[in-house]
Amino acid sequence: MREFLVIAVMICLISACKSDNEQDLYSVPDCDSTAMSFESDILPIVNEHCTSCHGGLTPTAGLLLETYDQIKTSANNSTYSGMINRIEREKNDPLLMPMGYKLPQCQIDQIKAWVNQGSLNN
Repeated sequence: MREFLVIAVMICLISACKSDNEQDLYSVPDCDSTAMSFESDILPIVNEHCTSCHGGLTPTAGLLLETYDQIKTSANNSTYSGMINRIEREKNDPLLMPMGYKLPQCQIDQIKAWVNQGSLNN
């Protein structure tokens, strides 16, 4: 009887996993960047990852990223110091921002999409 129970449990476990595949188990939800809003999409990213250093009375490198105009200017700056340039750098690059880690690719794509969609204050 005990052997039968062990076999029955094994069959149940094997059949339960049979329909699973890696893509379904480990897939990341699609990143929506079709219609970016400054207020609901971009500002929360900047507030979470940027303003701790680029805000307040003594912002790092003298760069404030608190208002729409400040963020738009930095995001549209195409030089090596512009926001897009800094967030797209490789993980070990000392100029990568935010300092110490890379933003999730979805958030990078959303910021780039916002710029490409005209950097609207919406």
